[in-house]
Amino acid sequence: GRLEELEIEGLTLERALVFPSGLTILIAIFTELNIQCMTLAGGALREGLVYGMLHQSVDQDIRSRTLRNVQRRFIVDTDQAQRVSQLASQFADQVKKSWDIEPLSRDLLLSACALHEIGLSVEYKQAPLHAAWLVRNLDLPGYTPAQKKLLATLLLNQTNAVDLSSLHQQNAVPPRVAEHLCRLLRLAILFASRRRDDLLPAITLAADDEKLALTLPENWLEDHPLGAGLIGQEYQWQSYVHWALDVK
Repeated sequence: GRLEELEIEGLTLERALVFPSGLTILIAIFTELNIQCMTLAGGALREGLVYGMLHQSVDQDIRSRTLRNVQRRFIVDTDQAQRVSQLASQFADQVKKSWDIEPLSRDLLLSACALHEIGLSVEYKQAPLHAAWLVRNLDLPGYTPAQKKLLATLLLNQTNAVDLSSLHQQNAVPPRVAEHLCRLLRLAILFASRRRDDLLPAITLAADDEKLALTLPENWLEDHPLGAGLIGQEYQWQSYVHWALDVK
């Protein structure tokens, strides 16, 4: 017979096409695990919620797999994502004593680095907006809804004007921590913008309360006018939301 002619009450045509293979798998599971009976449940947990209940080390492995899958799906330049991640990690190390960045917060920062260019697959001009929308709507195993909202908020604020209220409306981390993560992400993206490891300057970042001091090699600003212009613009963006940034 034909699968399309399979008639079972409540079984749609779409499900009828995969019913035999699903039944075969179920029979094999019952046989191998010696299961005697099964009861129908009224609901189900999404995969991400189940993953969220697992041990942290397992959860990190799942997150890594999720990030790789998303990068592959949206054809992300993984070399650039890694470059930004390494810079952000370096910055986090330099300010960790003053800003007390916890391991989970750091992990979420690096996740944002890995995904920051997914919006380019939709449109260049509004890539941050598209990246935020994608993260909000994608299924991301290993991340809680609150963490997804934080990631989306960080991606929305990765460049240009800062929407401070959005950083305060997420609840994955305290608002001040979200601000810190956003500042580190923005600086990492800025300095990695030339997309070459050999063009990255030696950067020292220090935090004194909410003030960031950025130290560059001697004469770097004079020798790199385009970079100096980008840093000057970033100084303005951060000053608009009262984030103090001192560039030397």
